[in-house]
Amino acid sequence: MKYSTYLRELFSDTNLDIEDLLLLESFQIKYLPKRVPQKEFATLLRAHPIIHRFLIKKEPSIQSFLDKILMENKPIHDQDTINDHCNEVVWEIGELIVYNKFPEAYNSKIKFTWKIEDILSTNLLKDKTIADVGAGSGMLSLLLSPYVKTVYAFEPLVSFRKFIRNEVSVKRIKNIYTLEGYLESIPLPDDTLNYLFTSNAIGWNFEQEQKEIERVVKPGGQAIHLMRAFDKDAASPYHDQLLKWNYEFYQFKAEGYKAKYFKTF
Repeated sequence: MKYSTYLRELFSDTNLDIEDLLLLESFQIKYLPKRVPQKEFATLLRAHPIIHRFLIKKEPSIQSFLDKILMENKPIHDQDTINDHCNEVVWEIGELIVYNKFPEAYNSKIKFTWKIEDILSTNLLKDKTIADVGAGSGMLSLLLSPYVKTVYAFEPLVSFRKFIRNEVSVKRIKNIYTLEGYLESIPLPDDTLNYLFTSNAIGWNFEQEQKEIERVVKPGGQAIHLMRAFDKDAASPYHDQLLKWNYEFYQFKAEGYKAKYFKTF
């Protein structure tokens, strides 16, 4: 199944428009070369020059990629084909748009199937300081918070930070602190955390992320990365890289396509 098809089905009651690309943050724009179908994206850029200008102004490093795909892909003149190409781009990166535009839709549609016993023994979490980096809508932070002393929920998107803070307020949770942050640049002192968790949040800048994890996790502490996907081919895109960094690996075959990677420092 194409990823765009999967997202169309998942968010079938959600309206995404080409103009929604104007909601993308700089770090998301940097990710586009790995995600967008290039021929279709070139068509979109020509059909919507405001998007082209916005992307370069928001994240200048993207310009060489945009120049390249425009040079390599000839203009399309058939309007139906143009519309099809534009819609394909929007839905291929649909979750990036949903993060910004409809965080509540993401939270309701994405099934978070991890159980605490699959992640770590609750005895090991007692009185510990942890971080959930790339926290999204806070599903993992909320799962972990009853068992630990402090949760730092780091999330780069304003929409998700507002969503988490509202959930924390409504549920009267006292130990989750929601902050702006990236896995490659965590605003914490060295050796702060007993555990650092991510859930489908690694890989934007893999090597720098691993260096930053080693910096903020205490000696004897652990980094634990949880991954899930809509099919087995996408379940662990950073599998080989994580094993090279001496992570251990456990796959949950009975509950769809999930995997846990963990390393003690």
